Amino acid sequence: MTWVMIRSTYEQQVFPRQPLLKGSLKMDRNILSRPAKRGLFIVCLISSSLLCSSKPQAPQTISAPVLQQNVLEKLTDTTSFRTIFADIAAQVTPCVVSVIITKIDTITENQNPFFDFFSDSSFDSPFEFFFRNPNQGRRHGRSNKPNAQKHEYREQGLGSGVIISADGFILTNYHVVAGASELQVKLTDERSFQAKIIGVDSLSDVAVIKIKEKIDHLPVAVLGDDAKLRPGDWALAIGNPFSLTSTVTLGIVSALHREVGDPNLYQNYIQTDAAINPGNSGGALVNVEGKVIGINTLIYSRTGGFMGIGFAIPISLAKMVMEELIKSGKVTRGWMGVSIQNMNKSISEALNLGDRKGVLVGDVYKGQPADRAGIKRGDVILSIGGKPVESANALRNSVAELPPGTKTPVVVFRNGKELTLEMTVAARNEKTVSKLGETASGKAAPVAKEKEQLGLTLADLTPDLRAKYNVPEGKKGVVVRQVSPSLGDARAGLKEGDLVQQIKIKEKDFQDVESVRQLSELTKKLHSGDAVLLLVARGEETFYVAFSL
Repeated sequence: MTWVMIRSTYEQQVFPRQPLLKGSLKMDRNILSRPAKRGLFIVCLISSSLLCSSKPQAPQTISAPVLQQNVLEKLTDTTSFRTIFADIAAQVTPCVVSVIITKIDTITENQNPFFDFFSDSSFDSPFEFFFRNPNQGRRHGRSNKPNAQKHEYREQGLGSGVIISADGFILTNYHVVAGASELQVKLTDERSFQAKIIGVDSLSDVAVIKIKEKIDHLPVAVLGDDAKLRPGDWALAIGNPFSLTSTVTLGIVSALHREVGDPNLYQNYIQTDAAINPGNSGGALVNVEGKVIGINTLIYSRTGGFMGIGFAIPISLAKMVMEELIKSGKVTRGWMGVSIQNMNKSISEALNLGDRKGVLVGDVYKGQPADRAGIKRGDVILSIGGKPVESANALRNSVAELPPGTKTPVVVFRNGKELTLEMTVAARNEKTVSKLGETASGKAAPVAKEKEQLGLTLADLTPDLRAKYNVPEGKKGVVVRQVSPSLGDARAGLKEGDLVQQIKIKEKDFQDVESVRQLSELTKKLHSGDAVLLLVARGEETFYVAFSL
């Protein structure tokens, strides 16, 4: 039940170790002459006497950093290290269960397979339809439709789960239990129980289920603190890959704060090289203290199997979602109503941002909290609630944690100045989010012309092009008709039909773009190496493209 990001084929070849040939290291006795043998004997005698008379000394090396010396000191006592992973496995494995899901599809089928094709109720069969006596009249009064039979098709899947309470609450992945008609939980002691879904959250891929039967004294996993994790820390993955229950794999935390796949998901993944395979989803990622630091959720793979990169939901995020699901059956998140993107060097230069860090606002949705607070497209959000913003994912997660109705200060960078605005956070509503598309800016239309500039073939937005590329009425800009194949920067990601709406050149404000002629005037004084920032609309979304000439 583990999400596989990439599939293709690959082979792994194992080359067995070749043993040394017996006697292959023997020295030919006849190589050395008699005088040489005497000299060699004397040298060996002197060397051995020196070694015996002097105290053992550490090898002479370049002085190691203090950190390295401390690490080496920790490795001197290996007694406890020999059994530590077995001890962790013995402690945590009973807390990890198999989650067996069953999806049931019911299909209704007619006893007469020809009925749907020859549905005239006057005839009992297709043969009567084709071969009846012409003088024979049609029969009436029989049943209009043959008896129908229902057939049930059952499909099973397997995932993992972590026991979080002695009375049977279990933490797992949303994608493990999604669409389940029946749920069964199997413990390591072979006991099986029916379970029910308490709540799910697709945006974080977290779900909570509970054993239906009244039960207590279940083994409970101890939840840890992922805030203390560092790349290189030991990690064990425990789960049920390929139905091989209670499988323990060892690795390290290979990276933190990973953002993978759909950018609209709330994610901050722990990356690990502890082997994770289909069936591990929902299982535990634990540290050397035996505490759960993550819930295994997906892998990066070209084959569907393990390739050295797996991802786990940090336990802090999973715990927060879990508590809300148990309390109310759903998760309420804060929402500000903006489209955002990460910064890069070219964008920073174009906006004269200096050494500031933040997130660029690509769009502001009308009537939403950011719009009401005065945040504008092109602003750089530097902090929210006094907390610095370093990435779009971090901002998304920070806002989500704020209770709806919270008033919070937002610091933005606009036209070379920092401004502090006050925003009241709203509740994220999925129906509202899916319908949003109208932004806080936009006006009228263009004339007609086409020209090659900035490595792009651009055209005025005529009524014909507006219809061809489904550009909403009221949106202005110039249309990308072609992208030069020689481009190797962010412009290479542009597509035919994209709409260039604004341009920002270093030390100048954003300028609306209404025609290719106007754009030519704005860019004719640019020199090689100058930074340029374009605001581009694609469908209902807008984003920035930064590059240097």
